[in-house]
Amino acid sequence: MDTVSEKKPVSNAYKYFMIFLCMFTQAIPYGIAQNIQPLFVHPLVNTFHFNLASYSLVFTFGAVAASVASPFIGKWLAKFNFKLMYMVGIIISTISFILFGISSKLPEFYGAAILCMIGSTFYSGQGVPWVINHWFPGKGRGTALGIAFCGGSIGNIFLQPFTQKLLASYMIGGTKTGHLKSMAPFFIFAGMLFIIGLIVVLFIRTPKDNEIVATKAELEEAKKNAEAARAKEFEGWTAKEVMKMPWFWVFSIGFLIAGIGLATLIEDYAAFLDTKLSFSTVGEVGMVFGVGCLIGNVSGGILFDKLGTAKAMTYAAAMYTLSVLMMILASFQPYGSGLGKASGMLYAVFCGLAVFSYMSGPAFMAKDLFGKKEEGVMLGLVGLSYAIGFAIGAPLFGIIKGMTNFTIAWEVMLACIVIGFALLIVSVVKIKKMQKNVM
Repeated sequence: MDTVSEKKPVSNAYKYFMIFLCMFTQAIPYGIAQNIQPLFVHPLVNTFHFNLASYSLVFTFGAVAASVASPFIGKWLAKFNFKLMYMVGIIISTISFILFGISSKLPEFYGAAILCMIGSTFYSGQGVPWVINHWFPGKGRGTALGIAFCGGSIGNIFLQPFTQKLLASYMIGGTKTGHLKSMAPFFIFAGMLFIIGLIVVLFIRTPKDNEIVATKAELEEAKKNAEAARAKEFEGWTAKEVMKMPWFWVFSIGFLIAGIGLATLIEDYAAFLDTKLSFSTVGEVGMVFGVGCLIGNVSGGILFDKLGTAKAMTYAAAMYTLSVLMMILASFQPYGSGLGKASGMLYAVFCGLAVFSYMSGPAFMAKDLFGKKEEGVMLGLVGLSYAIGFAIGAPLFGIIKGMTNFTIAWEVMLACIVIGFALLIVSVVKIKKMQKNVM
């Protein structure tokens, strides 16, 4: 029988279903593995009498471990069945939450965090792009990826308040000094993660050999569009050439310093707001943050395309500055005050609108500033600068808070954001001028 006749086209509805499954993966399994982690900081610090700086290292170790493991996981996805790899990641993350639930010492929490983030890389960091790229090899890939990754923001809208209510039901005492009477929340989330992951893995997959996911005309059109776009693009410099540029190092240092401040806004907001607001209110702040992130992720690409790197990152810097100022304002308010709640909500809006700067920002800036010649290498270098700053930020905030107070800690983070983005934006302008001279 002719093999061509055996091939069958896949309907758009089925491909959209794959997008939904990826979005659902980001909303629940990834949301549990990553997005709700900051909400556990304050209860655990009180329960086991850790200091904030020491416990915040869970985010550092988890981020570093995921970065190291990611390239290897990417290679394994090409060699093994995707369903198997997806389920391996779910099982690893599930085990990590069980380990969280039986941990009582810092090294045990660090180990659980490392496993959790490595596991999420299988089904999220590497898994979601792997699925989308296979089902959308030509037209619509960018849109599909954008929709899929919006799932994390959508999940935040309900996961954040749910987590806070769940923690409150297993706590003794108020939010400032209260401690967990049981580690049951970790086991509940372990069960949720495993069950949801198992349901998704029953349906999610990559195309079979006999399935046509894009017509020949669509692939040809995508190829022509890509070639036309490449013809207009800046050819770029090699990594060696870039490494010799002083303004590249100014850019990297700026992104690193900015990353210190951003890590605190993303990872430590709940630990701080727990001292000012009730658990349910902090959950509502998390929900608003999720909505803000959803809008920020969608609008970020438009801002980069329409305004360019310098203006888009200036906008992000302004939003982050406002979000830290809201935290500083909240630090002066008494527990449960209306102004404290309003400050928390505004923090969530401002910070959420700017998340594109570190989510899609590195990929856009690597190509926009340094060209396509060694785009992959430059993406790694740009991402590394932010990753180092992010890894430093959370524990540094805890150290400063321990030595002084929350207000001063937030003021230091504000300085990091202002200085970091100033260096980054100035270097972007200078690098773009260098581009024009070359072209």
